Amino acid sequence: MLANLRSSYLLTICCAILILISSCTPILKKLYGIKKPDIESRESIEKSFRKWGLDETNVVCVRSDQFLSTLRNQGLPDASIFDHEGKYIEYRQTDTSCNAGLFQFIPDLQKGASYKRPDTLSMQALFTRFYMLDGQKAQLPEPADFYVLIYQTIWTGKLNKDHVKIWEDQAKANQKAKVKVIKVNLDLQAWWPEEEQKKLRTLMRNQQSKKRK
Repeated sequence: MLANLRSSYLLTICCAILILISSCTPILKKLYGIKKPDIESRESIEKSFRKWGLDETNVVCVRSDQFLSTLRNQGLPDASIFDHEGKYIEYRQTDTSCNAGLFQFIPDLQKGASYKRPDTLSMQALFTRFYMLDGQKAQLPEPADFYVLIYQTIWTGKLNKDHVKIWEDQAKANQKAKVKVIKVNLDLQAWWPEEEQKKLRTLMRNQQSKKRK
């Protein structure tokens, strides 16, 4: 019972922290190393991944014309989970649950278990929008029991180390199933048209400035 209480307490704290971070409070921005969104290249992304101990392989992104629609509907960091057929698995217990549930859900993934599978999203459909960090079209990943698509950015700083890395490590350590991790990088990409880069960077920074006020 004590362990369950401790787990519930940690989930509550994680949710509270992420809510505060999403409002861009100055203290938490400094604590987590959150910075202004900038243009990122394949080299700069991989350099940051090495700093945080993240796997540099299996990283995808989106085109400039799909960037805002993807970002608008996505928490950062967060993840989507799919089964071996590419069917979406809902890890949240309620619509208002935060991403803290992933810390327990990912290591508990196992073949033959029953999961909530709302027929709303498929991994195959998502991959039609994904590109490699050099602008080449992304291919579907190798077969696995489960796929964890982790959405992240460089500008969210240390959240990559204490969220993204933990989720990635948990997936790799899972002995009950083969869990494949694909990181979806939602930074502004250096391979986009230069005019689009400038326009979207200005828009992103203006939005971030408004949240601070």
